[in-house]
Amino acid sequence: MIKNVLSFPEKGEYKLGGYAADIVRYTVDNQLIDGDTWKIFVDQFRYHTDDDYGWRGEFWGKMMRGGCLTYRLTKDENLYKALTASVKDMLTVQEKSGRVSARPVTDEFVNWDMWCRKYVLLGCEYYLDICKSEALKRSVIRFMKRHADYILKHVGKGRNKKDILDTSAFWGALNSCSILEPMVRLYGLTGEKRYLDFAEYILDRGCCKDFDLIKTCLDKKLYPYQFPHVKAYEMMSCLEGAVEYYKITGKTEYLQAAQNFVDMVVESDYTIIGCSGCLHELFDNSSVKQTEPVPEVVAQETCVTVTFMKLCAKIMLVTGDLKYIDYIEKSGYNALFGAVNNENQKMDKSEGRYWKGEEGFLFPHEPFPFDSYSPLYMDRRAKRVGGFMVLQNGRSYGCCACIGSAATAIFGLSAVLKGEKGYYVNLYNDGKFKDENISLIVKGNSYTKTAVSITAKSNGKKARLFVRIPYWAEGAEVLVGGEKKQVEVSGGYAEIEGVFDNTKISVKYRTPVKMHVLNGKVAFTKGAITLARDGRLGDVAKPLYMSIKDGKSVRAKVVKNDKFNSNLAVEVFTKDGSVKLCDYSQAGKNYDEDDCIITVWQDVKKA
Repeated sequence: MIKNVLSFPEKGEYKLGGYAADIVRYTVDNQLIDGDTWKIFVDQFRYHTDDDYGWRGEFWGKMMRGGCLTYRLTKDENLYKALTASVKDMLTVQEKSGRVSARPVTDEFVNWDMWCRKYVLLGCEYYLDICKSEALKRSVIRFMKRHADYILKHVGKGRNKKDILDTSAFWGALNSCSILEPMVRLYGLTGEKRYLDFAEYILDRGCCKDFDLIKTCLDKKLYPYQFPHVKAYEMMSCLEGAVEYYKITGKTEYLQAAQNFVDMVVESDYTIIGCSGCLHELFDNSSVKQTEPVPEVVAQETCVTVTFMKLCAKIMLVTGDLKYIDYIEKSGYNALFGAVNNENQKMDKSEGRYWKGEEGFLFPHEPFPFDSYSPLYMDRRAKRVGGFMVLQNGRSYGCCACIGSAATAIFGLSAVLKGEKGYYVNLYNDGKFKDENISLIVKGNSYTKTAVSITAKSNGKKARLFVRIPYWAEGAEVLVGGEKKQVEVSGGYAEIEGVFDNTKISVKYRTPVKMHVLNGKVAFTKGAITLARDGRLGDVAKPLYMSIKDGKSVRAKVVKNDKFNSNLAVEVFTKDGSVKLCDYSQAGKNYDEDDCIITVWQDVKKA
């Protein structure tokens, strides 16, 4: 088995601060400790409510994964109690046969059924990572084995079994094949070879009906938007399974396929806010198309943002390649945080449409903790609830609402990583880390500050720190004990070694506002932060009168935003005046109002 080169902090070792901590706290208070929501998610398996167009069975496992990662970050005991109560409730829905499904037994292993069964396994596996009771762990593993064995009895090679590629009519069965990840993990937990055999069967089938996903990624001749099926989220989920398979077997081609895939996505389908797919949730060459008006109502699904961040984190931990922090940072600060409903909007104008074939039915719904789609050009947030499903008792939910907390936790857990060589300080965000060897107090704010400080104490022992120097931190200088030091910078990290006794390490840098030019439009960033125009700060449709050049610094200054909550406001000067912009993460979050248009890409009247 291949061990991770890097690791997230253990429970209680790291305390996140700043805006990122507020976002995580919001998910706990407004979602993850809500017992009624947990109960109704479990009830979908009790009453078998899913039909041909249903995926209610995904909700429990999706949110359980996010809840468990959030507990690892926060060590919130009320959260642990809520998660544990729900897991115990889930154990009660298993049928005598071992079957666990939100579909009736008379109509199973079709459409989204395998996808939902996958999430049952994943939710349980993530819970085992935090479970304090050995007896409960044994019960959960027994539950998972019986659940998985029922699947193996009915799906796979052999007489009277259904081929996994025939268990879904959608997206070449990428959704069904994504059960690869929890099956590999289950083998790792139990050592029982039938689960690994099933995973290898999925890989032999290519993870898709119409092409071999792994081979196509290894060949690197087509970008993901050119694949026969382009459903981004499900494809990424299969590649998460490929990484897990590599960790079990050491077969490097499966890791390489996932690494190639991420490289291709970043090149062809990764936007300025760190999401993919400008045709709702499909790969579509969004690196190029991101400046265009959205033709299909919505674009850049939050599920895609989250799953991309999860995949990057998984590869980063197993390889030790910290280039993936760049992607986690960009996606987190912008697309992810922008999707959080932390302004507590009612979401009355966010369309909850329940689909029956080609026909959709509108349904009134509650507010959700996450918005589902992220606009880039002259559009508004909260237009539609992604993956919307009607539940019981007037309740409803959506896929993005369930998945978001996994990424808000991963963002925080990535701030400080541990490895055999030392400790890696990755994000310029407030936080405190402490284990048996070292304590670190990080003071930083990527929105407004131009320095990060780290106070380190290594308890009289020699320790090694690797402090990230981001690609966006211009003219970075490293100071140790107040003195400028010539330190070795390798792979974007300054290496600092010694016995630390409340030693202050600082990185000072510049983050000028930078112009980005694409398809005749312009956008602006300040360091890791993407900026947006918001209607409350002025007319977002007015073209900018300025000379355009990709990558150039522009004349701008940080200003106060007295109109609404934002982390950053910037005034950019043009030939005929100036415009105000704010951080994308807080732009347009007044989506209960009629007029809440924002834009990242802006029209230009050339000077």
